[in-house]
Amino acid sequence: MKETGNYEIYAYCLMDNHVHLLLCDTKDEISRTMKRICVSYVYYFNKKYKRIGHLFQDRYRSEVVEEDAYLLSVARYIHKNPLKAGMVKRVEDYKWSSYAQYLSANKDKFNLIERSFLLSMFSDIEDIAKELF
Repeated sequence: MKETGNYEIYAYCLMDNHVHLLLCDTKDEISRTMKRICVSYVYYFNKKYKRIGHLFQDRYRSEVVEEDAYLLSVARYIHKNPLKAGMVKRVEDYKWSSYAQYLSANKDKFNLIERSFLLSMFSDIEDIAKELF
């Protein structure tokens, strides 16, 4: 879906009862982007688990992020959410977030996030940026 959308995902975390997404919608309005993402995911989930109906209880909430410091703060909050909830002892142990993709050397085509933007805020040298991240 990302390939056909006009957005970049900077961070995500799937929790038991909610999802955090940090994304930049480059052309479309955020409402259209979220509708595409949600409809695609519901279709995939329902097909995989042979079910029908809604998955999400409420409408999404969004917040504009305009400053770099706040952007990094939001990414940190998203990645630390499972730790704060007591689900893991270390952030890197939670497999349903984008945190591991930031630390990985693997840049395969299934990587959902655009990690270079946030990493570049720390250093132009990827290994240093990942360490600082």
